[in-house]
Amino acid sequence: ETSGLILVCPSLLRWLLLFLDLMDCASAEDEAEVQESQHFDDFTLASSWERFISEIEAVCRCWLADGPKNLLEKDAVRVQTSKKLRKAKYELKYDKKIYCMEYYFEEKCRSKVVNWDCGLDDLQLAFGVSEFLIIAPKSASGVILDSPEASKLLSAVAIALSNSCSRWPAFVPVHDPSRKAYIGIQNMGTVFTGRFESDCIKSQV
Repeated sequence: ETSGLILVCPSLLRWLLLFLDLMDCASAEDEAEVQESQHFDDFTLASSWERFISEIEAVCRCWLADGPKNLLEKDAVRVQTSKKLRKAKYELKYDKKIYCMEYYFEEKCRSKVVNWDCGLDDLQLAFGVSEFLIIAPKSASGVILDSPEASKLLSAVAIALSNSCSRWPAFVPVHDPSRKAYIGIQNMGTVFTGRFESDCIKSQV
């Protein structure tokens, strides 16, 4: 009976072990690439609130990309209470309610001298804004009587405007329509946020 021994050179053994390690690493990388290629983000799982914000953001990005000049050539209409103010609108649905979002902007006037209060909108007179958003429910009153709903709606618009890098102020009509009351918010491009609030209370004696 004979037994044989295989003698392996130490340097050859080191190369063999290194080769086996490289093969293991390659197989692990291939497996990771396969798993990564099979992974995908399922946006269908997003909540209705997230989809609502995403839709607002998409509309704002379109209006920003078009600009006032192109919007005038498309579907922007003149605001009856103002000579220079124009608006584009879009309807959105959230939580079984339909909301109307409107983008107001001024049409450039050729005349250099313009009276400061000539045909200005109430929000322009109150806050001195030249372009802004208004989002309101599509209802008979056109205002939001529920304070939590108004805050939540304004938060959605604020997030969408921040994501689209827009500094447009946004307003939500509240209280009774005769009061012409609004609450608003504006991204200032810093850690600070501008907030607006207006109300008009009339009484008869």
